Amino acid sequence: MISNLPERIFLCGFMGAGKSVIGKKLAKKLELSFLDLDDKIELETGQSIPKIFEESGESAFRVAERRALLEVIRKFNGVVSLGGGSLQNQHMVDHVKLNGLLIFIETPISVILDRISQDKNRPLLWDEQGNLKSEKQLKNELTALYEKRLPLYKQAAIQVKNDGRKNVEEIVETLLKKIRNHVEYY
Repeated sequence: MISNLPERIFLCGFMGAGKSVIGKKLAKKLELSFLDLDDKIELETGQSIPKIFEESGESAFRVAERRALLEVIRKFNGVVSLGGGSLQNQHMVDHVKLNGLLIFIETPISVILDRISQDKNRPLLWDEQGNLKSEKQLKNELTALYEKRLPLYKQAAIQVKNDGRKNVEEIVETLLKKIRNHVEYY
């Protein structure tokens, strides 16, 4: 166990980065609770995230996401996997950093594209008419979105690369070392 751990450890990164899988293992190693923000949103709204996007749009989802994140900051202690867009602005990044340790799971866009295209429940895979986007269109849109969010993600105190080749255990062990060094230094 690592002493001086903050009450909350937030994992950020783009969709498909591996935040939930890594977060569960990290929480277990640290003997902490784990919470996936997307799961909390679905539980609170009674709808799947694709359904929220479909029926109410992205802006309604972002409102629900912000509300859920603020509640997590007030009431939850442990490891939190944030949604890929949870850190939509500087205010949210600052608020998260003030209330826990922010970790960025950096995953190349090529790995993300491969992972996301396998999951038909991802709202960004579909166009407004309900048709699957072409691989080129999806790559262009995701790359632009990733580059837009990257400056927010990069403000994390700790960064770890998930290149798709390392197994989750290796990434978690690297994170544990980085967390230990971080809390001992600060």
